[in-house]
Amino acid sequence: KYSDDAPNDVQEYFNTRGIKHFTKIEELYDYIGPLGRAQICSLVILSMLNLLSAFNFLMAVFLLVKPEWKCNPGKECLEDPQDLCKMPRENWEWVNKDRTMISNFELQCDDNYAILASSLFFIPGTVVGLAVSGYLSDKFGRKKTILSSIFISLLLAIGQTFSSSYPLFLVFRTLSGASSVAYMSIHITYRDEFFPSTKRPVCYFLGLLFKASGLLLLAGVYEAFTSWRALNGASAVLLAIPLLTAFVPESPHWLLLNSTTEATTDVLIKMARFNLGPKHGLTREHFQLKRTKPVEGNESGNVMMIIKDRSFLIVTLKFFFHWFVTSMLYYGFYYALEALSGSVSINFMIMGALELPMAAATAVMMDKIGRRKTLFANLLLVMICCGLSLLKVTIAGDWTIKRVASIVGSKWGVAAMFMIVYLYTNEVMPTSIRSTGLHMCSICARIGAFIAPYFVKACNNYSYYLLNSLSLLLCALAILLTLGLPETKDKTLKANLGDDDEVCEG
Repeated sequence: KYSDDAPNDVQEYFNTRGIKHFTKIEELYDYIGPLGRAQICSLVILSMLNLLSAFNFLMAVFLLVKPEWKCNPGKECLEDPQDLCKMPRENWEWVNKDRTMISNFELQCDDNYAILASSLFFIPGTVVGLAVSGYLSDKFGRKKTILSSIFISLLLAIGQTFSSSYPLFLVFRTLSGASSVAYMSIHITYRDEFFPSTKRPVCYFLGLLFKASGLLLLAGVYEAFTSWRALNGASAVLLAIPLLTAFVPESPHWLLLNSTTEATTDVLIKMARFNLGPKHGLTREHFQLKRTKPVEGNESGNVMMIIKDRSFLIVTLKFFFHWFVTSMLYYGFYYALEALSGSVSINFMIMGALELPMAAATAVMMDKIGRRKTLFANLLLVMICCGLSLLKVTIAGDWTIKRVASIVGSKWGVAAMFMIVYLYTNEVMPTSIRSTGLHMCSICARIGAFIAPYFVKACNNYSYYLLNSLSLLLCALAILLTLGLPETKDKTLKANLGDDDEVCEG
């Protein structure tokens, strides 16, 4: 694409665009290639963190599955598994004691809500992690915060694997929630800031490709090793891979806002060298980056700026609701797997496999019709699936209308909504509070995830129709709120709140 005389290529680019210098980061991305080797390497390394998403947030689905038991020879046992605690312990034994924490730690006679404590303790940990790490990321940089949280999570995963008691596991699980959610949220902001608007849907597709692989790997490890400790051990091994983030440069957008133009220029020149080779021809003289300085009170990480701007506060509150609904429905569908016909592992694998075509379709839709319309379409799909789930109709064998609608609704609806709101929120939030704003939304998602298992249990205990009826109503309200959201397709990233749409930091 470029001749050997790189300096002339730079000048030719300037002449074609009618500019004299690179004043925006997006202009440099356009010149070196918006999806060049530097961006692809950063994308792959950061997307590896999505492998861990299933292990961090959905592991409890397998940790707390009711294990199989058998009656000991010559002993009398009750036929109903619910009466397990009414029989003398010596009358029966576990088929595989290490299969789940219930059998390993003898939790079968505990209250159901106490058994759910691994999720109960994990969610508050994530809320604390989100509140702290968002500020640290905006204040001290994406790279430092991510590497610190990955290393801490690695140590905690090892602790979970070798926990000798359930209370000790809960301690490690709570701390793990705080550390893991930090890198899981920050890496999305970090990754997006290396790409122009047109390429960000591709980033999310690759991220969900890794996430879907994580879902399949989670179910596969559980079936292959039949041990809850193996799941935690696998997460510890996977955590060593993203330490390659040490080789990814700091975000140019963050550097331009919080460091110096020289530091930002040096990172961009290194990216050009990696993409175009040693004859890229770029020097500091080719750059005059516009650095937008925040007004007093709009410093990096200052969340009060959201409250001061009424119109932006309304938009932010709408995103809070979307994150809450998306998370509660997403995890609700997974916690409801046990109530569906068929094997939990098979249902889990099917859901993981469906994320691949869903991610591709969602990425294309966001690029073609925009973020808002794509979110609207997926909310409508979930509403339809919730309506179909109310039907008690068997298709064939274990396949019922409810099973099909639940799988399709969760993977082609709610999972796509997660993909959209992550990208949408990152593009709406300015760089000065992008990580903080995303983490505030994620706190709302954690609240939804916290409620999900109890929401599913309470609804199933009360009525067959209640769960999907309430889910349908939540989607209807979310659709109404979607109509007032701004479209961000083909828009550049803002540096500060209040900047004009055409003004960005890069």
